[in-house]
Amino acid sequence: MAATLRVVSQNESWEANDEGIPTEFMHTKVILESLEDGDFFYATIKARYRSVAEIDATQLEPHPIQAAHIYPPYSASLTRAPDPLPAGCYVKRPSLLEYGDPGLGETDLSDLLLNEAEICEALMQSPHPNIAHYLGCQVRDGRIRGLCFASYDTTLSDQLDDYTRPLIKCLDGIKCGIQHIHSLGLIHNDINPSNVMMNADGVPVIIDFDSCKAEGLRLDKGGTLGWDHEGLTSLRENDYYGLDKIAEALEEHDRLVEAARGMDESKVPDSLPHTGVRV
Repeated sequence: MAATLRVVSQNESWEANDEGIPTEFMHTKVILESLEDGDFFYATIKARYRSVAEIDATQLEPHPIQAAHIYPPYSASLTRAPDPLPAGCYVKRPSLLEYGDPGLGETDLSDLLLNEAEICEALMQSPHPNIAHYLGCQVRDGRIRGLCFASYDTTLSDQLDDYTRPLIKCLDGIKCGIQHIHSLGLIHNDINPSNVMMNADGVPVIIDFDSCKAEGLRLDKGGTLGWDHEGLTSLRENDYYGLDKIAEALEEHDRLVEAARGMDESKVPDSLPHTGVRV
């Protein structure tokens, strides 16, 4: 009997010109999950969708995603997450939307997940308030299925869209987190506002270590377009480039916050009009 599949995610593929600008739609990649055993599949289709709710899984031709290609073997040298997980956890799982793409090796996604697990293990042994609190890896059938972290309120990227309060003070915390990573001989290599969470007390917390490598090593995965240094080597300057870009974004944000406050104050009269009513 055929497995019952549900659509998990979808993403469009576009042909790009020499400048990297998308020019022509190619197809939509769809990731599906079996409701019976949790296995994953992918499919491509020459149609565009606004959301996964529009996609009919029965009309797709699914191809199996091999577990060995996306989930690395678990090693006893790595910390296992508590089972069951405590409340308020976030489990990071491999992004499967690139699976099957040209140029991606069979085990590239598995290798990325294992590298991140090893990096997080090192960070776990040397905790810091500006680094995400790691709880360990989630294991099933002898393979790492996800990495478990404490959950945080919002990203710095989201906060940059909120003009009710200034944010520049959080820059020091981000810098401290970066310096702590460097003190361990590691480079984050993808410092940007989406990889900085803000906890309930407004403390910035660096997340997402799948680009993190020991200093001087060749990068397997680059940073975020527009925020990275476009280098091929894990170097401190990569992180400081991202930090400088964040500083520019925070300064512009706070300038707009002050401008908005000035406009609000200009609407308040110096004295209230006399109404003849005693209070």
